[in-house]
Amino acid sequence: MELLSGIIEAFSFPELVSQNGGDIDGLIIAVHLLMLVLFVGWIIYYFAALWKFRATNNSKADYKGVKSKTITNSIEGAVIVAELVLVVAATYFWNFYVNEADDFNEESVVRVTAEQFAWSGRYPGADGQLGAQDKTLVSGTNPFGIDKSKPYWEDDVEVLKADIVVPMIKNDDGTHKSVTVDLTSKDVIHSFKVLPLRVCQDVIPGLRIPIHFRPTKVGRYQITCAQLCGDGHARMKGVIRVVDEAEWNEWYEAEQEKKNPAAEKAAAAVTTPGDDNA
Repeated sequence: MELLSGIIEAFSFPELVSQNGGDIDGLIIAVHLLMLVLFVGWIIYYFAALWKFRATNNSKADYKGVKSKTITNSIEGAVIVAELVLVVAATYFWNFYVNEADDFNEESVVRVTAEQFAWSGRYPGADGQLGAQDKTLVSGTNPFGIDKSKPYWEDDVEVLKADIVVPMIKNDDGTHKSVTVDLTSKDVIHSFKVLPLRVCQDVIPGLRIPIHFRPTKVGRYQITCAQLCGDGHARMKGVIRVVDEAEWNEWYEAEQEKKNPAAEKAAAAVTTPGDDNA
Protein backbone atom coordinates (compact mmCIF):
# COMPACT_ATOMS: atom_id res chain seq x y z
CA MET A 1 0.00 0.00 0.00
CA GLU A 2 2.87 2.38 0.74
CA LEU A 3 4.29 1.74 -2.73
CA LEU A 4 0.90 2.38 -4.33
CA SER A 5 0.36 5.58 -2.36
CA GLY A 6 3.88 6.70 -3.31
CA ILE A 7 3.15 6.11 -7.00
CA ILE A 8 -0.15 7.99 -6.76
CA GLU A 9 1.54 10.89 -4.99
CA ALA A 10 4.32 10.99 -7.59
CA PHE A 11 1.80 11.31 -10.43
CA SER A 12 -0.59 13.66 -8.61
CA PHE A 13 -0.91 17.35 -9.36
CA PRO A 14 1.03 19.76 -7.14
CA GLU A 15 -0.77 21.90 -4.58
CA LEU A 16 -3.42 24.15 -6.13
CA VAL A 17 -3.72 27.71 -4.79
CA SER A 18 -5.45 29.39 -7.73
CA GLN A 19 -9.19 29.65 -8.20
CA ASN A 20 -9.05 28.91 -11.93
CA GLY A 21 -6.17 26.45 -11.73
CA GLY A 22 -8.57 23.51 -11.79
CA ASP A 23 -9.39 24.36 -15.41
CA ILE A 24 -5.72 23.95 -16.29
CA ASP A 25 -5.65 20.59 -14.51
CA GLY A 26 -8.73 19.59 -16.50
CA LEU A 27 -7.01 20.58 -19.75
CA ILE A 28 -3.93 18.51 -18.86
CA ILE A 29 -6.11 15.49 -18.04
CA ALA A 30 -8.07 15.93 -21.29
CA VAL A 31 -4.87 16.14 -23.36
CA HIS A 32 -3.47 13.01 -21.71
CA LEU A 33 -6.74 11.15 -22.29
CA LEU A 34 -6.65 12.19 -25.94
CA MET A 35 -3.06 10.98 -26.23
CA LEU A 36 -4.08 7.70 -24.52
CA VAL A 37 -6.89 7.18 -27.04
CA LEU A 38 -4.49 7.85 -29.92
CA PHE A 39 -1.87 5.55 -28.39
CA VAL A 40 -4.30 2.67 -27.89
CA GLY A 41 -5.77 3.24 -31.35
CA TRP A 42 -2.36 3.08 -33.04
CA ILE A 43 -1.41 -0.06 -31.06
CA ILE A 44 -4.65 -1.76 -32.16
CA TYR A 45 -4.02 -0.73 -35.77
CA TYR A 46 -0.41 -1.95 -35.57
CA PHE A 47 -1.33 -5.43 -34.33
CA ALA A 48 -4.33 -5.65 -36.70
CA ALA A 49 -2.00 -4.89 -39.62
CA LEU A 50 0.49 -7.51 -38.39
CA TRP A 51 -2.26 -10.12 -38.18
CA LYS A 52 -4.01 -9.31 -41.45
CA PHE A 53 -0.86 -9.10 -43.54
CA ARG A 54 1.12 -11.91 -41.87
CA ALA A 55 3.32 -14.03 -44.10
CA THR A 56 1.42 -17.29 -43.46
CA ASN A 57 -1.78 -15.73 -44.76
CA ASN A 58 -0.12 -13.86 -47.62
CA SER A 59 2.58 -16.16 -48.93
CA LYS A 60 2.76 -14.31 -52.24
CA ALA A 61 3.54 -10.62 -52.19
CA ASP A 62 0.97 -8.31 -53.78
CA TYR A 63 2.88 -5.52 -55.44
CA LYS A 64 -0.28 -3.67 -56.48
CA GLY A 65 -1.30 -3.07 -52.86
CA VAL A 66 -4.63 -1.81 -51.57
CA LYS A 67 -6.25 0.60 -54.01
CA SER A 68 -8.96 1.82 -51.62
CA LYS A 69 -8.16 5.04 -49.75
CA THR A 70 -10.60 4.36 -46.90
CA ILE A 71 -7.93 3.52 -44.32
CA THR A 72 -5.64 6.36 -45.40
CA ASN A 73 -8.46 8.89 -45.28
CA SER A 74 -9.62 7.60 -41.88
CA ILE A 75 -6.14 7.99 -40.40
CA GLU A 76 -5.67 11.46 -41.86
CA GLY A 77 -9.10 12.47 -40.57
CA ALA A 78 -8.29 11.23 -37.06
CA VAL A 79 -5.02 13.21 -37.04
CA ILE A 80 -6.78 16.38 -38.23
CA VAL A 81 -9.52 16.02 -35.59
CA ALA A 82 -6.94 15.49 -32.82
CA GLU A 83 -4.97 18.56 -33.95
CA LEU A 84 -8.12 20.70 -34.08
CA VAL A 85 -9.10 19.63 -30.57
CA LEU A 86 -5.66 20.59 -29.27
CA VAL A 87 -5.61 23.94 -31.11
CA VAL A 88 -9.12 24.93 -29.98
CA ALA A 89 -8.48 23.97 -26.35
CA ALA A 90 -5.06 25.65 -26.28
CA THR A 91 -6.46 28.84 -27.87
CA TYR A 92 -9.28 29.00 -25.31
CA PHE A 93 -6.93 28.77 -22.32
CA TRP A 94 -4.38 31.11 -23.91
CA ASN A 95 -7.10 33.76 -24.35
CA PHE A 96 -8.23 33.22 -20.78
CA TYR A 97 -4.80 33.89 -19.33
CA VAL A 98 -3.67 36.78 -21.51
CA ASN A 99 -6.92 38.75 -21.78
CA GLU A 100 -8.04 41.04 -18.98
CA ALA A 101 -9.91 39.45 -16.10
CA ASP A 102 -13.55 40.46 -15.67
CA ASP A 103 -12.62 42.35 -12.47
CA PHE A 104 -9.43 43.90 -13.93
CA ASN A 105 -8.17 47.00 -12.19
CA GLU A 106 -4.95 48.87 -12.99
CA GLU A 107 -4.23 49.11 -9.27
CA SER A 108 -3.92 45.31 -9.10
CA VAL A 109 -1.22 45.11 -11.78
CA VAL A 110 2.29 43.99 -10.87
CA ARG A 111 4.97 44.53 -13.51
CA VAL A 112 7.54 41.76 -13.12
CA THR A 113 10.91 42.26 -14.83
CA ALA A 114 13.22 39.29 -15.39
CA GLU A 115 16.98 39.47 -15.74
CA GLN A 116 19.95 37.16 -15.37
CA PHE A 117 19.37 35.86 -12.74
CA ALA A 118 16.61 37.43 -10.65
CA TRP A 119 13.03 38.71 -10.62
CA SER A 120 11.98 42.26 -9.70
CA GLY A 121 8.57 43.89 -9.36
CA ARG A 122 6.91 47.31 -9.65
CA TYR A 123 3.53 48.28 -8.24
CA PRO A 124 1.29 51.28 -8.99
CA GLY A 125 1.56 54.13 -6.49
CA ALA A 126 -1.18 56.34 -5.07
CA ASP A 127 -2.27 57.36 -8.58
CA GLY A 128 -3.17 53.73 -9.36
CA GLN A 129 -1.13 53.62 -12.58
CA LEU A 130 2.32 52.37 -13.50
CA GLY A 131 4.87 54.57 -15.20
CA ALA A 132 6.22 53.64 -18.63
CA GLN A 133 9.29 51.44 -19.06
CA ASP A 134 11.72 51.27 -21.97
CA LYS A 135 14.43 48.61 -22.17
CA THR A 136 16.76 51.07 -23.92
CA LEU A 137 16.79 53.19 -20.75
CA VAL A 138 17.99 50.39 -18.47
CA SER A 139 21.16 51.32 -16.60
CA GLY A 140 22.84 50.86 -13.24
CA THR A 141 20.91 53.81 -11.81
CA ASN A 142 17.70 52.96 -13.66
CA PRO A 143 17.36 49.14 -13.36
CA PHE A 144 13.72 49.13 -14.53
CA GLY A 145 14.31 51.39 -17.54
CA ILE A 146 11.75 53.93 -16.31
CA ASP A 147 10.83 56.60 -18.85
CA LYS A 148 10.89 59.68 -16.64
CA SER A 149 9.62 61.90 -19.43
CA LYS A 150 6.18 60.33 -19.00
CA PRO A 151 3.83 60.56 -16.00
CA TYR A 152 2.87 58.17 -13.18
CA TRP A 153 6.35 56.79 -12.37
CA GLU A 154 7.34 58.88 -9.34
CA ASP A 155 5.14 57.11 -6.78
CA ASP A 156 5.54 53.56 -8.11
CA VAL A 157 6.63 51.00 -5.52
CA GLU A 158 9.72 49.05 -6.59
CA VAL A 159 10.94 45.70 -5.27
CA LEU A 160 14.38 44.92 -6.67
CA LYS A 161 15.48 41.25 -6.70
CA ALA A 162 13.19 40.29 -3.82
CA ASP A 163 9.88 38.49 -3.17
CA ILE A 164 7.03 39.43 -5.49
CA VAL A 165 4.18 40.14 -3.06
CA VAL A 166 0.54 39.84 -4.19
CA PRO A 167 -2.68 40.12 -2.19
CA MET A 168 -5.33 37.48 -1.63
CA ILE A 169 -8.60 39.42 -1.50
CA LYS A 170 -12.07 37.91 -1.46
CA ASN A 171 -14.85 39.57 -3.47
CA ASP A 172 -18.37 40.05 -2.16
CA ASP A 173 -19.63 37.23 -4.40
CA GLY A 174 -17.24 34.72 -2.79
CA THR A 175 -14.71 34.68 -5.63
CA HIS A 176 -11.15 35.84 -5.19
CA LYS A 177 -9.85 39.05 -6.72
CA SER A 178 -7.62 38.60 -9.74
CA VAL A 179 -4.00 39.70 -9.82
CA THR A 180 -2.52 40.74 -13.17
CA VAL A 181 1.20 40.29 -13.77
CA ASP A 182 2.80 42.16 -16.68
CA LEU A 183 5.92 40.26 -17.69
CA THR A 184 8.97 41.68 -19.43
CA SER A 185 12.69 40.92 -19.64
CA LYS A 186 15.82 43.07 -19.62
CA ASP A 187 18.12 40.65 -21.44
CA VAL A 188 17.13 37.21 -22.76
CA ILE A 189 14.01 35.03 -22.89
CA HIS A 190 13.01 33.70 -19.47
CA SER A 191 9.87 31.88 -18.34
CA PHE A 192 7.66 32.75 -15.36
CA LYS A 193 6.41 29.45 -13.93
CA VAL A 194 4.61 29.03 -10.61
CA LEU A 195 3.18 25.52 -10.37
CA PRO A 196 0.74 26.04 -7.45
CA LEU A 197 -0.80 29.02 -9.30
CA ARG A 198 -0.87 27.05 -12.57
CA VAL A 199 0.83 29.79 -14.57
CA CYS A 200 3.70 29.41 -17.04
CA GLN A 201 4.54 32.14 -19.51
CA ASP A 202 7.62 33.00 -21.55
CA VAL A 203 9.09 36.42 -20.74
CA ILE A 204 10.40 38.11 -23.88
CA PRO A 205 12.64 41.21 -24.07
CA GLY A 206 10.88 44.27 -25.41
CA LEU A 207 7.38 42.87 -24.86
CA ARG A 208 4.86 43.22 -22.04
CA ILE A 209 2.91 39.99 -21.70
CA PRO A 210 0.04 39.97 -19.18
CA ILE A 211 -1.19 36.95 -17.26
CA HIS A 212 -3.67 36.81 -14.40
CA PHE A 213 -4.66 34.46 -11.61
CA ARG A 214 -6.80 34.44 -8.46
CA PRO A 215 -4.77 33.30 -5.43
CA THR A 216 -6.76 31.41 -2.81
CA LYS A 217 -4.17 30.59 -0.16
CA VAL A 218 -1.48 32.64 1.56
CA GLY A 219 2.06 31.34 1.39
CA ARG A 220 5.41 31.49 -0.40
CA TYR A 221 5.58 29.83 -3.80
CA GLN A 222 8.67 29.37 -5.93
CA ILE A 223 9.05 31.08 -9.28
CA THR A 224 10.89 28.77 -11.64
CA CYS A 225 12.46 29.86 -14.90
CA ALA A 226 11.30 27.27 -17.44
CA GLN A 227 13.59 28.51 -20.21
CA LEU A 228 17.35 27.98 -20.45
CA CYS A 229 18.53 31.57 -19.92
CA GLY A 230 22.30 31.28 -19.54
CA ASP A 231 25.07 29.66 -17.54
CA GLY A 232 23.40 30.67 -14.27
CA HIS A 233 19.97 29.30 -15.23
CA ALA A 234 19.89 27.10 -12.11
CA ARG A 235 20.07 30.26 -9.97
CA MET A 236 17.11 31.87 -11.75
CA LYS A 237 14.72 31.37 -8.85
CA GLY A 238 12.33 33.71 -7.15
CA VAL A 239 9.42 33.75 -4.74
CA ILE A 240 5.88 34.98 -5.17
CA ARG A 241 4.43 35.65 -1.73
CA VAL A 242 0.65 35.62 -1.34
CA VAL A 243 -0.56 37.56 1.70
CA ASP A 244 -3.98 38.41 3.10
CA GLU A 245 -5.50 41.85 2.67
CA ALA A 246 -4.40 43.21 6.06
CA GLU A 247 -0.77 42.13 5.56
CA TRP A 248 -0.84 43.46 2.00
CA ASN A 249 -1.97 46.91 3.16
CA GLU A 250 0.72 46.93 5.83
CA TRP A 251 3.43 45.85 3.39
CA TYR A 252 2.32 48.31 0.71
CA GLU A 253 2.28 51.26 3.12
CA ALA A 254 5.73 50.31 4.40
CA GLU A 255 7.11 50.18 0.86
CA GLN A 256 5.60 53.56 0.06
CA GLU A 257 7.22 55.00 3.19
CA LYS A 258 10.60 53.83 1.93
CA LYS A 259 10.15 56.02 -1.15
CA ASN A 260 9.56 59.15 0.90
CA PRO A 261 12.85 61.02 1.26
CA ALA A 262 13.95 62.12 4.69
CA ALA A 263 13.25 65.75 3.76
CA GLU A 264 9.62 65.00 3.03
CA LYS A 265 9.26 63.15 6.32
CA ALA A 266 10.69 66.12 8.17
CA ALA A 267 8.39 68.53 6.34
CA ALA A 268 5.41 66.35 7.14
CA ALA A 269 6.10 66.65 10.87
CA VAL A 270 4.08 69.80 11.59
CA THR A 271 4.58 71.31 15.03
CA THR A 272 1.45 72.79 16.55
CA PRO A 273 2.22 76.20 18.02
CA GLY A 274 1.43 76.48 21.74
CA ASP A 275 -0.19 79.30 23.67
CA ASP A 276 1.77 82.54 23.79
CA ASN A 277 0.29 83.33 27.18
CA ALA A 278 3.05 83.32 29.76
